[in-house]
Parts: sequence; structure tokens; C-alpha cells
Amino acid sequence: MRVAISLLEHTFRLASLFLFPAVAVWAWRASGPARLWLATCTGLCLIVLLAAFAASATGGNALAPVYGYGYTAPRSLLVHGLTLGGPLLATTIAVQAFAGRLSSGLRLYGVGVLCAAVGWVLGVLAAVYIVAAVA
Repeated sequence: MRVAISLLEHTFRLASLFLFPAVAVWAWRASGPARLWLATCTGLCLIVLLAAFAASATGGNALAPVYGYGYTAPRSLLVHGLTLGGPLLATTIAVQAFAGRLSSGLRLYGVGVLCAAVGWVLGVLAAVYIVAAVA
């Protein structure tokens, strides 16, 4: 089960860095900010579900049987929220900010990927510092 969760997390990470910017550009061009934020909220809900499952003993978390779900779930939600949700929010804000300035969808995608990468790095740094402070 741990291998499946690891593969799922890597898939989510790659999707938040490379697939979601394409979805964000499509959503913006299809119907503007409403569909863009709908796509973002859908992605964030999927991340919360992944984090909740990864925190459980069924999801392969070795700490859950010892310390309980109440110990692992907040930490999992924090780490997944910052490292996977951060890139989604950064991409959404970047696409919304630059859509009027960049006519090329490819350039807008590139800006989205760049902002997603910066959001991921900042999310990882924030998660490391917060988890270290809580532990």
C-alpha cells in the first residue's frame, strides 16, 4: 500500500506542477475566472482527500496505529496542502494576473509552470519549518 500511496503522491505532484497549469489556461480561456477557480477548488479537494487517506493506517501511515489519526491527519493536511495546494494557488493567481497581458497560451502555460514551481519550493520550505517547530 505504501508503494501505491507514493506513486499517487508523485502523480499528484507532477500533475500540480505540469498538468494543472494547462488546465488553468484552458479553464481561463473557456469561461474566465469562474471555471478557473472551480478547477482550483476541485484540485484542492482532491489534495485534501489524498492527505486524509495518506494519514490513515489504511493509507500505509506507520504512525497512525501508534499515535492515532488525530496526530497524523493535521500534519498530513499541512504538508500536502502546502506542497501540493501551493502550486495550484500560485498557478491560478498567475494565470488570472497574466491572462490579459499574454496572448499566447503557451507563454501563459510557461508562466503557470514557473509559478507552480516557485509555489512548490515555498510550500516545501514552509512545511519543513512548520513541522519542525510543531514536533
